Amino acid sequence: MDDKRERLLNLLKREQKKFLPLTPAQERLWRMEQGCKGRPVYIIPGAIRFRGELNLVAFRRSLDYLVERQEVLRITFTVVQQQVLQVLTSMKAALTVLDLESFPPSQRQSLSQNYLVQELETPFDLSCGPLFRTLLLRLSSHDWIVLFNLHNIIVDGWSMGIFYEELSQVYDAFCKGLPAPLSPLRLRYQDFVRELTSEFKGTRLAEATAYWRRTFQNLPDLTLPPVRNRDLNNSHNGGSLDVRIDRTQTIALQTFAQSQRVTLFMVLLAVFSICLHRYFQVEKLVIATPTANRDRSDLEGLMGLLVNVLVLPIDLRGNPTYRTILSRIRAVTVQAYAHPQVPFNQLLPDLPFPEPDARNPLAHFLLAYHGFSLKPLAFPNLEMESLKYPIKTSRYELGLHLWENTKTHLSSTSAEHGGLSGTFFYGSARFDSVMVEQIISKFQQVLQQMIAQPDACLSEK
Repeated sequence: MDDKRERLLNLLKREQKKFLPLTPAQERLWRMEQGCKGRPVYIIPGAIRFRGELNLVAFRRSLDYLVERQEVLRITFTVVQQQVLQVLTSMKAALTVLDLESFPPSQRQSLSQNYLVQELETPFDLSCGPLFRTLLLRLSSHDWIVLFNLHNIIVDGWSMGIFYEELSQVYDAFCKGLPAPLSPLRLRYQDFVRELTSEFKGTRLAEATAYWRRTFQNLPDLTLPPVRNRDLNNSHNGGSLDVRIDRTQTIALQTFAQSQRVTLFMVLLAVFSICLHRYFQVEKLVIATPTANRDRSDLEGLMGLLVNVLVLPIDLRGNPTYRTILSRIRAVTVQAYAHPQVPFNQLLPDLPFPEPDARNPLAHFLLAYHGFSLKPLAFPNLEMESLKYPIKTSRYELGLHLWENTKTHLSSTSAEHGGLSGTFFYGSARFDSVMVEQIISKFQQVLQQMIAQPDACLSEK
């Protein structure tokens, strides 16, 4: 009887460990998801074309292995007594394989695009999962397209680099009949969550809450001047346009940043802020920016939503010089990075947007500078090409993502090494492609002017 009781208690303890609290970043994403009305806005997809002979058995086995290894890939969410919890489940990789070879070659490309769009427009069910789906299209025995689709509430951009690197190594080993070559993770996802939530309370929570509450209370009126009639029912509709900063200009920016004792990100933030100021004729802005939050070595190989989104109030009042703007931005950025955890639930009453505006309660704009280099997906005997996929949603009114041009799965084959590649994502309720092209043109002009005339005033165009 005692043995049965002990086994039952151990079972209950194990079951209890499957339920985890949400991290502050997940609390924010959970609330954002509720305002999407079933649209898949908060996703991180990646599409790749394989040319060569794909070992489908090894590919499927590799995905199953990673789902077992990285706990976050088998997370779902539930609500217990009005508290949202994440649940560790047991599941295999959700892999869908569609064979298009029976169709005429002239139709396969359009069919593949239709299937990609269909997958990207299929919402995730956070309560049932899975929150990681893979679509594999077989165009011929030597031509494949794969789309990895993950919900942002379980992973961030850094996680995708981990995923590609580990998938490459495991697939290679399984093709050769070898065991997976990966060392055990130094930290499990569930341990990270418990550690973060146990540490982020008491004095630390009070300090962070006080700092961000002051920040939110001092924010300017975030109402933007009307550009066009806004349809709140389609507030997440959007599009994207690419931007390039060549190697020569990037080196000039880096040199200029060093001379001003700021980072390249701070220079880019200043340029972005000035463009928004000139476009909207406002002197105070709020711009969100993500921070990787991976300053510990045991987090480098862990998949999960570790990124935090910080809010940066930008003050351009008084017709300052570019040099003064950089100084202000440096001070604001340093303060924000000193308080990287944003206690979202505690701050709900202080958020600058009213509840009906569910697009984003933190900021209209985002600037993300991805300064890290990710290893590309690499399978033996296969040529790989990163594919563009249609972007039809936007999380912000206007967001700019910039990457260093290294040979990664994110870079196009024509991107110049040493420069920067970027994408403007825009909400079509306020912007269209012509407007964003004008902002891109302003962005390039301000870059050049800031380097050439750092003591010029903001009003000098």
